Amino acid sequence: MQSNPEMEQLQFEEDSVSLNKIVHIFWLRRRIFLSSFFFVAIIGVIILFQLTPRYTAENQIMVGANNSQVVDVESVLSGGLGTDIEVRSEVEVLKSKGLVKKVVRKLSLQNLTEFNPTLLQEKGFFSFLNPINWLADEFKESIGLMGTPLTDEEREELLNVTSISIFLDKLEILPVRGSKVIQVSFESTNRRLAAKIVNTFSDTYIINQLQVKFDATEKASTWLNQQLLGLRKNVEASENAVEFYRKKHNLTEGRSGIGLLTEQLSDINSRVIIAKVEKAEVEARLRQVTRLLRSGTGIETVSEVLSSPLIQRFKEQESDVTRKMSEMAVVYGKKHPLMIRVKADIGEIQSKITSEIRKIAAGLKNKVEVAQIREQSLKSSLKALENKTGSRGGVHVQLRALQREADANRTLFETFLNRFKETSSTKNMQEADARVISYAEVPIIATFPKKKLMVILILVLAFIISSLIIYLVEMMNPGFRSPEEIEESLGIPVMALVPLIEGDVYGYVMDKPHSAFSEALNSLRVSLTLSNLDSQVKLVLVTSAVPSEGKSTLALCLARVAARSGQKVLIVDTDLRRPSIERKLGNSVADKGLTDLILSQEGKLTDYVFEDEQSGLHIMAKGMADYSNPIDIFLSQRFASLLEQIKSQYDLVIFDTPPVLAVADAKALSPYMDKIIFVVRWDNTPRKVIKSALNQLEGTSLGVVLQRVDFKQYGTYGYGDSGHYYQYSKYSQYYSN
Repeated sequence: MQSNPEMEQLQFEEDSVSLNKIVHIFWLRRRIFLSSFFFVAIIGVIILFQLTPRYTAENQIMVGANNSQVVDVESVLSGGLGTDIEVRSEVEVLKSKGLVKKVVRKLSLQNLTEFNPTLLQEKGFFSFLNPINWLADEFKESIGLMGTPLTDEEREELLNVTSISIFLDKLEILPVRGSKVIQVSFESTNRRLAAKIVNTFSDTYIINQLQVKFDATEKASTWLNQQLLGLRKNVEASENAVEFYRKKHNLTEGRSGIGLLTEQLSDINSRVIIAKVEKAEVEARLRQVTRLLRSGTGIETVSEVLSSPLIQRFKEQESDVTRKMSEMAVVYGKKHPLMIRVKADIGEIQSKITSEIRKIAAGLKNKVEVAQIREQSLKSSLKALENKTGSRGGVHVQLRALQREADANRTLFETFLNRFKETSSTKNMQEADARVISYAEVPIIATFPKKKLMVILILVLAFIISSLIIYLVEMMNPGFRSPEEIEESLGIPVMALVPLIEGDVYGYVMDKPHSAFSEALNSLRVSLTLSNLDSQVKLVLVTSAVPSEGKSTLALCLARVAARSGQKVLIVDTDLRRPSIERKLGNSVADKGLTDLILSQEGKLTDYVFEDEQSGLHIMAKGMADYSNPIDIFLSQRFASLLEQIKSQYDLVIFDTPPVLAVADAKALSPYMDKIIFVVRWDNTPRKVIKSALNQLEGTSLGVVLQRVDFKQYGTYGYGDSGHYYQYSKYSQYYSN
């Protein structure tokens, strides 16, 4: 998709105009902007330097430090902090109120105003103005304005709770990610106190950890000692019971600590089992040899055969003879005598092997018989002992029960005794699982407020607030500043832009015929001439939406410029309620005027007009005749006839009327006019007011004149970039102001 250069240029121009408009608004409201900017900035800086500086001191604690353990007492004490969960657990321990309470008491922080707000709650100079302070304490207590008095203990406890809460608000505990280090920081208005508190806090934490371990060891030692006393008595009682029972029943103790008969019975029973196993093994080997002999195959795989040296020699001989027979078979035939003799040798060797295997089988059979005889003998001995011990079985069962109880008590006693020795030996050798790796130093620079940063923020805030104030002022006073705005908003062409002139503007227009002001009026006069090409514009009405727009000034100055150019011009003061034309020229009130001419039946027009000596302008004042209502005069047939008479005698007739929104005079006169000049004060009259006034003049030939324009601001900041007054300073040489 190709871009359109014309559209890009248009977009650039719109953006430029928008930026110029913003800059222009700032320039127009520069006094408000600078005043509000410096006001906010000064107030912010004053508040900034009134803030009490706060200092932050910090140190670092490493948890899970490696300690030298002489003995292992992990069953009594927990140690070896290192995991993330354990580090976070220690962070919560550091935030505990119990630890904070120890630090507060150790440093007597409750006596400092920073941790005790009640020290600041003294009655001020103007406290007597509070009506509640006029009441007696008893009365305030009776109506509920004063709580129940606290005891000294309750007051002290409340003070401790308040101090601890303030301490925790100023304390910050943060684990350093990826390590076993915990950072402890504390903020205070006293930098030395901040360093002292954070170091004391860390030391108290280490001491508290040692105290917890010592207390745990002490409790464990005490508990183990109590248990040992009872266990020792149980061991002594159970062992005495065993000895007493053995003596009572004449039970001899064997080598292993059990009865002699029981020991013999166990020994013979073990020998019987061994004999059975040996017999079963020999029988299995015998069955295997017998089965292989019957089948005639696989006998060589029997272990006895493989381990027999004689059979192995026979096998080697058989192998040699067989190889020899294979060699001879190549040379001789099967029936050759040598081949027959070799085969006979092989048969003889195999017979010897078979004979030797039968001997092995006979030997295994003898072993089986021996094993059976031995087993029967052991079983007889076992049966005899069983008969002997059977009559005393209950006694031995009771003895074994007593012995097991004594053994259990002794084992438990020895376990507790070992634990007691371990805890006793480590009671005075405890080490903390954490250590301070970096103590806090007295901070030099305050962490709050950061003045450089806050000054920048104050300036930014002042700029934003000042911009908002300008925006609000602009929204509350949305006047027109350029012909483009008027034509876009109202759809009415702008005939001229009249610059702002201070002082005697009526004399200025005569004394400075080549000034910018005079040229603007000439431009307006030309616009009137060209506004209607079909007929000459003679009757011109000058009005505005509200008073103080400069319509009368514009009407009189326009009339003087036109009269000076050689035209026959008449200005009629139709503002019958507040006439101003004579007053603006400094003349006395005329004897005759418009009202006199309308109400008279006879008389010439020239009798009711006087001439301005400087410009030759003819002026028709209000007049002295009484009338009921100006609207009746303007709507009368007499006034219509008068307009025709005036129109025939003058080249240009200008009517100065009251504001449109004030009275209906301009609306009544508008049907007679060739052109209506609607005066708008530059950057002043609200747009809604102008639209409302123009709605009442709808249907007439209208043209707008921007009055009291500051051309320096107008041209410099872009409002005239499409008009005649762009960069006013560049063409001001054409004027003689």
